[in-house]
Amino acid sequence: MITDDEAVDLALLLPLEVKSADEAELGAQHDAQIGANRELARLLADFTLEMRAQFDLFRRLRAAAEALLDGADEASAKLARADIKAATDAIALIIRTLEKIDSLQRQLARDRTEADERQQLSQDPEALRQKLALMIEARVAERVDVELAARAPP
Repeated sequence: MITDDEAVDLALLLPLEVKSADEAELGAQHDAQIGANRELARLLADFTLEMRAQFDLFRRLRAAAEALLDGADEASAKLARADIKAATDAIALIIRTLEKIDSLQRQLARDRTEADERQQLSQDPEALRQKLALMIEARVAERVDVELAARAPP
């Protein structure tokens, strides 16, 4: 089960796909996205807690209905079996819902990681250019050294 703090951490997703925008607009979009993602994460966490409570309720209902089967008349036993089936179906639906919530929470975490990577890359394009230029220069120097060594007399 996820705690509120973990939910807030998961909520700090920043899916960024910005073609062109000014800094103020980006900041406002960024803040709005953080708020929306926090709300989604909290909603998923709250929904998980609610589903857990529902799961416990239906499990108790199923156990109570199973207890009624022993020593009950035919009509009561039939109702108890119907209650058991309904509780079992509800539990299966709750489990599928919890699996979907887990999947969404994992996707939020992946989106956050990708957004953080994109944000780091987009923060300082000049630094990236310099890094790329240094890499190119180092590679060129390597190739020149290899060429010169190959052409040098033995």
